[in-house]
Amino acid sequence: MTRNIHIRLPGTELEVSRICLGGNRFGATLDQDASFALLDDFFDAGGNFIDTAKVYADWMPDIERSTSEKTIGRWLASRGLLDRVTVATKGGHPILDDPEHRRLDSASLREDAERSRDNLGVQAVAIFYLHRDDPNRPVTEILASLEDMRRDGLIRHYAASNWSAARLAAASRAATQHGWQGFIANQPEWSLATRNPGSAAADLIAMDRDMFAWHQEHSIVAIPYSSQARGYFDKVASGRLDEGTAEAYDDDRNRALADRLTEVATNTGATPTQIMLALMMKAPFPVIPVVGCHSKQQILSTFKSLDLSLDSPLPLTEMLDFQVCRKKGSGSL
Repeated sequence: MTRNIHIRLPGTELEVSRICLGGNRFGATLDQDASFALLDDFFDAGGNFIDTAKVYADWMPDIERSTSEKTIGRWLASRGLLDRVTVATKGGHPILDDPEHRRLDSASLREDAERSRDNLGVQAVAIFYLHRDDPNRPVTEILASLEDMRRDGLIRHYAASNWSAARLAAASRAATQHGWQGFIANQPEWSLATRNPGSAAADLIAMDRDMFAWHQEHSIVAIPYSSQARGYFDKVASGRLDEGTAEAYDDDRNRALADRLTEVATNTGATPTQIMLALMMKAPFPVIPVVGCHSKQQILSTFKSLDLSLDSPLPLTEMLDFQVCRKKGSGSL
């Protein structure tokens, strides 16, 4: 039985699994039957925390709008799990074909939250992320809109995704000044592999040293996406590195790190990705990785990272070669 499988999110009443299942494929590259099967496998393994967004996967043609949220909502209803699974979703994403058109005004945020609530079939959105930031809009104005939505019972908690450390710090100051709840979580891109130039969208923000310090100071949970780096370290170890993953991550620094992780993995009977996730979860603040599993086997393998006891763990600070991702890429997270 997996140990310590759940965690209380600081500042909330939510008890969630220490692994979060990413939902950007649900209803899209995974049809409804395949999505339901994967969600069943995740829940059976002890998972009760799912990540999605109103905009997933609206960039794909001939796909139901907000298909991820709607698929998750249908699964929750069909399994009777509305009160047993926490779904975090994201709103306020810029218009897909006009990324400069920011949507963090009060009306847009409320519209997105209402649609997400209805798509998921819940009474209130458990965690509502701001999918992107609008640096030209004062953080006090943004947080005031979120507080209004929280007081109205539309959302229970709110969080940030793809915000810089400086803006996160400004939001913390505003919340303290006004006595607001503030962000209860932050979702940057983060794995121990750094991206190569040109492999990520320009407005995605990765963990950096200032953000790491902000998390440590405020004990805010990090719930990073792309936490497995597409399985880069396992693929290097097995000699099965595909072109897409190599384009995103393969360089001398990541290769050297892959060798270190593979050595530790060999000595523990684990995989390099399991070692990486275990190391990330040893950060001096709570970390709940968002994982993009495709199969039951991958889900079970990911949960094994929670069982690892690294007698001589690699120092986390030595593994962190931060790189803010501001590169042009495809898709949206």
